[in-house]
Amino acid sequence: GINAEYGIPEEFSSLLPSKPGFNHKFAEPAPENSLLNLQTKCGKALIESIKNKDEVEMMMASLEPLPDGSIDGRDLDSQFPEAKLEVVIQTILRVGCKSISHLSVALNRFRELLLQVMPNQDAKVCCLRVTFNFFETNHQLMCIMIEKYLNFQLIEPSCIVSWIFSPDMLPHFNRLYLWQMLESTICYCIKRCDRIKLELEKSKAKLKEKKEQEAVAADPDIAEKRKALTQAAEEEVGHYVKLLEDAELSQKEVFLIVVQRFIMILTDHIVRSEQESRYTQTLWFRCTRDRLRQTLVKHRREVKRYMVTLQTLLFTPEVEPKILECFTQFKGYIA
Repeated sequence: GINAEYGIPEEFSSLLPSKPGFNHKFAEPAPENSLLNLQTKCGKALIESIKNKDEVEMMMASLEPLPDGSIDGRDLDSQFPEAKLEVVIQTILRVGCKSISHLSVALNRFRELLLQVMPNQDAKVCCLRVTFNFFETNHQLMCIMIEKYLNFQLIEPSCIVSWIFSPDMLPHFNRLYLWQMLESTICYCIKRCDRIKLELEKSKAKLKEKKEQEAVAADPDIAEKRKALTQAAEEEVGHYVKLLEDAELSQKEVFLIVVQRFIMILTDHIVRSEQESRYTQTLWFRCTRDRLRQTLVKHRREVKRYMVTLQTLLFTPEVEPKILECFTQFKGYIA
């Protein structure tokens, strides 16, 4: 037979991607006295609270029956209310999944609520995991959500990179959508630094103009007013200098984490392959190593600034030659 929707033979239907959709965990009835059942009830209470336009405190109160801490009792260094977080993320995504603009409105409206259930990095990585499960068959929207989380400053770039390279994502590691999310995160860091640099230059030009106006003021009252304007301009410059320092530090951290995780995952593959007497340079290995090369070359302007750190901390002589070769070739490329 022929698949009517795609016009291909039925025997090839298994090769088709899943239809884009949403995986709402609390849509179906759950066993009585289970955590899932309690989460389902709290999710319904949260929806009612949202409909009533309650304050954040009231929304959090609807989640009180849920336990704090991790769902499966894992001993995390920094605990967070995982069961509550899962209900909040699933509910907000369910409210906003009608369109991209609905998602933006939902994230903006419930930003304070999200920040309350995401107090640390572990919680933010968990948020990404829950979001990915919700958009399990809609990877395009997942890529958009990564950008939304960054733009609304809900999740830091370093958290996203840690999640992408986490064991949970290994089955998806060579999927195009994963590299799109990684690229979006790196580009966000670069654009943020460029944007702040531009604002800093404007502030410096403004400060220079205010100083010149202050210097030529003859009237004492006018001179006093211009002095106050100069001080305000100096404070603005200081503000942007601090923002730029923080943004550049975050960018450096992201690049170092990306390279470190690439080295770790490639090294682990080589070690396991040699232990099991398997061929090392599989398609997976070559694709992953080429992604590392691509990241270095594409963002060479930024990577050049971290060459000493990369060579001192990451691409040391102890690194596997097959991986170290990437850095050696990159050094030759930018020389």
